[in-house]
Amino acid sequence: MPIYLNIVPQAQLDWAQLTTLVGEANGQHVTDVSLSLQLPKGQALTQAQQRQAAAWSLTIGRPTITPSEQTYLINLRETDRLLPGAFKQWQQVIQQHPNRLIGLAAFDSGQPLAPQVQDYLDQHADSRLHLTLQQLADSKLTTTNARQLALWGLQNYSVQTNLQSLKYLDQRLRPTGLLLPSTQLSPNLPLASLQQTLPILQSATEVIRLHVPTIARQSWVVTTPLTWLTNLQAIDLDHLALGWGPLIAQYQQHQLNQILNVAGRQQLSKPVHLQLLTQIKQTQTPPIHRWSRLGLLRMLSPRVAHQLFY
Repeated sequence: MPIYLNIVPQAQLDWAQLTTLVGEANGQHVTDVSLSLQLPKGQALTQAQQRQAAAWSLTIGRPTITPSEQTYLINLRETDRLLPGAFKQWQQVIQQHPNRLIGLAAFDSGQPLAPQVQDYLDQHADSRLHLTLQQLADSKLTTTNARQLALWGLQNYSVQTNLQSLKYLDQRLRPTGLLLPSTQLSPNLPLASLQQTLPILQSATEVIRLHVPTIARQSWVVTTPLTWLTNLQAIDLDHLALGWGPLIAQYQQHQLNQILNVAGRQQLSKPVHLQLLTQIKQTQTPPIHRWSRLGLLRMLSPRVAHQLFY
């Protein structure tokens, strides 16, 4: 059951974060996992980094995937994290449900991981399986690794058929953090994009959901709102499968609203603010809440707000 881990940097590649992620992947000692790094345009590795990538067996560029029902792709950013046993847990589910889209619960990589893991374990402290595995892990591993490994004993999943559900769409429609069946990948679309994921979801009859986190990640709306907006705007609402158009339009509205909220909270540069608001103004589906001049003035200069409003 080959798994292709494709790493797509947020913007400028963070080599230290990449080193950590590759270490987490190779440290699981799963032989049929292939690693690749897709650098943004204009970026290149130094000679020393190229040598290190070769030592890691890290392919540079889009991976060449031989499709099969039990071969999967997962896109992650270099800032995402892999928990111990992640690959084995994924392979166990793939074996039972081949060629299905698989969604993954995740911790927040923007927050310290250890407290999140401990909180999760505390919530399931009455699980006998958890307690047995915790005692075994504590005798063999460091405390941090033992706690993360103990999550494995709690793993469970569901087979979900309510695919056209706005409530769960955010779990199933994202560029990173999903296990994508290789037989359904489009070679002409970016691997880490909504354009790649949405057709797979539309054609599915069911989605598998792993409920215990095996990764830690951050939402694109938080880390790279402009890139996320571009992904949203690449969806052609007029050419979706029956029944999906209104649902995706609602999804876009909610996501645009989140982008505006992020723009209001974060210290984004003025050019990024302007680009975000300009693109949102031109979008096919407007945000749910109407804009106000006061809201724009809080984020931009009066002159720029006037340009956008009139």
